[in-house]
Amino acid sequence: MRGAFKSNLDPALTRRVKKPRGIRRDRHCHACRARNIKCDLNRPRCRSCAQDRRTCTYPRRVVWMEEKSSSPSSSPSPSSVLPATQLPTPSKETQTSNESQSHTPIGLYGFVDLLANCYYRIRASQRGFPTEAIDLIARTLEFARSRINGAKQQQPTSSTLTSIQLNVAVLMGLSQLVGSAHPLALFGIATFAIFEVCSGSFGRWHCHLHGARSLLDLHCRNRADFETLSRRITGLADVLSYLVWFDATGALMRGGSLIFDDWHRETLQKSFFDSVGCPPETFDLFVHLAKYCDRDRRAALDAVDLTWRAMDQILQSQSTDCMTDRGRAAVVYRYTGAIVAFTRAGCNQGTTPTTNTISTTMLSSRVVSSMVDKVCESVTQMDVNSQFYIHMATPVYLAGMNATTEAQCFVFRTYWRNCQLGDFPRYPDGQAQCERRWRHNRVIV
Repeated sequence: MRGAFKSNLDPALTRRVKKPRGIRRDRHCHACRARNIKCDLNRPRCRSCAQDRRTCTYPRRVVWMEEKSSSPSSSPSPSSVLPATQLPTPSKETQTSNESQSHTPIGLYGFVDLLANCYYRIRASQRGFPTEAIDLIARTLEFARSRINGAKQQQPTSSTLTSIQLNVAVLMGLSQLVGSAHPLALFGIATFAIFEVCSGSFGRWHCHLHGARSLLDLHCRNRADFETLSRRITGLADVLSYLVWFDATGALMRGGSLIFDDWHRETLQKSFFDSVGCPPETFDLFVHLAKYCDRDRRAALDAVDLTWRAMDQILQSQSTDCMTDRGRAAVVYRYTGAIVAFTRAGCNQGTTPTTNTISTTMLSSRVVSSMVDKVCESVTQMDVNSQFYIHMATPVYLAGMNATTEAQCFVFRTYWRNCQLGDFPRYPDGQAQCERRWRHNRVIV
């Protein structure tokens, strides 16, 4: 009887009712969770927050105390930064891992890691560095971290009393160290230089470089002297790499003279070029063009030589693997080098206008426009979260100055907008400079 009654029941009624599953939101950013909308989980800012210009923060994951990361989320908040005299000493395991790292990734966060590693190594070396020099490195590190965290929170650090006091303290310490001509002051100068590159007028990076060159000349006049000094001061060679890179690219864009000499640029290692995605031979072309940026010296450029250099860059780009972001970055740099060399060659022909020269000019414009299209294609295909994407600013600027269509302008506008939407906004007037050129050339109305 009991079995018959059980068999007559509807199986659907005897099935265990499960709790309906909802949308998992524990990984969503705080803004999307508060608004009860789906988050695309894009880092550092999701699409919804980027479109609405909202602060985008994610729930903090569990991080072991020994874990070392150069990502933005690993940087301490301004309130958690310890005073210069209380910065923690890394364990022996951390020091060993730092020493085994062949090269710190190039960029703002990589430079902060470089600064931290330098501080720990100098403090532990006991090589007789003055206390004020070590204290300057510590406070410069604190200043850099505070500035980055202030930008992440979309709160101008200069508007807070603590940040102003920290900035003044670093400047006073740097001024004192520069007055004593100590080489460790180069770390402070380079810190202000890299923030000037990120947040200042695009391409106008020579202000801090002149001071760095003058200070460096007091200690080393050639590469042998510099290598001796680098063995004494950890990270000095990496600091010089940043400075000479800013020097060459800035001089090419603003049209000024180079500040550092050839032997300074010879200290650039292959690992640096690999990090920014620029082929070494393309950088050599940039340096060659930067040496003749002044109007008085441009006449010394050989049009035929520049044309062959441009062709060499184009041919090498044809054999580059364009399926990776590294390959796309190399293509962007190579075609940009060809664009600049080709346009300089056209300006140095020095012939009187005739029917043939006018038709040649129209043909040259089409060739340059085709090369700009190649740059746009590679920039569009590159992942915005790639380590190479942010380093495309120089070629994007140089190629953007030669844009001739609205479609090309759209690609470059998108790039500058993505730079502004990052965790640390960069290049505030890069687009504005390009827009002025486009209006002047009547590309846009």
